[in-house]
Amino acid sequence: MTSTRPNIVLFLSCRLFAVAAALALGCGPAWGDDPADDLAGVPMERLVLDDMEDAGDWYNGSPEETKLAASDLHAKEGKTSLEFANQVDHMKGEKNYPIGWPRTGKDLNKGGPTDWSDYEFFECWIYATTSRDALPRNPLGIGFYHSGPKRSTSFPLDSVRKDEWTKIRLPISRIELAGDVQRVQFNISESNYSHGDQVSFYIDDVVLTRFAHPVLGAMRAQHRIVYADDRYMTAQFELLGNRAGKEVQVVLEVGSGSEAFAQTSGKAGDLGGEITVRIDPGRPLAPGEAWMKIMLQDRAGKILHERQATFRVIEGPGL
Repeated sequence: MTSTRPNIVLFLSCRLFAVAAALALGCGPAWGDDPADDLAGVPMERLVLDDMEDAGDWYNGSPEETKLAASDLHAKEGKTSLEFANQVDHMKGEKNYPIGWPRTGKDLNKGGPTDWSDYEFFECWIYATTSRDALPRNPLGIGFYHSGPKRSTSFPLDSVRKDEWTKIRLPISRIELAGDVQRVQFNISESNYSHGDQVSFYIDDVVLTRFAHPVLGAMRAQHRIVYADDRYMTAQFELLGNRAGKEVQVVLEVGSGSEAFAQTSGKAGDLGGEITVRIDPGRPLAPGEAWMKIMLQDRAGKILHERQATFRVIEGPGL
């Protein structure tokens, strides 16, 4: 009796070699286009945290070095912004930390929304002036504070520049506890400045935003490299926007060149971020580059948003 084991071993070895060779060419998991590339024109819903027309509910955490005021010197929206003015002093300040962290913040549990989980972005505008020739590499930071001791999520705001407005846009998904944001705080680190430096930040239009209709934040082919005889292709996606988007239809097409070979669809809320299509054995994908496209459709069939990602098809070694 002749064993078939050597053939099986050869088959598996060929498949593993093919995958290893493809990965050696730098073919890792493929995400679709950068979400920022094509979402600029999508309408946004806004929840205003503070329009900065009154600075009275922002606390001063470093009164010896910081002055706060509603200022009309620089305003991006409305008449005034919050002026966070600092005279850097490496000798005074807090007793144990003379080179410290001048700061200002707002407690949201006194009237502002603390559950941000239904929104995509925290946004604000910041204008900076300083006695220095230029701001340091990390001129300013922001912290989001959660319930419980010492629980916070912090980010450097290194895009802020001297004498110009900078739009700050932070994904809510990067905040550790987006459903429990009790405080927003801006601060500088005096170790980044020289003794005697003057630096002021004008903060305006502090809002939470989300896309007004469902959009695809990202998508990718589950496998960047597939075999020509594979019968199932899966796309993974991130749904952003108004939470009513769970009712939209997700359509997946797979093809190469200008021809689509397979299509399937399902309701977004039922898919859990993945959708799989079956490839007809009579119409296999040819070796080379192929594509998959996800489209979001409303009840009337109108396409709200779409993204596309590519993947490679290689010959299956066969048995």
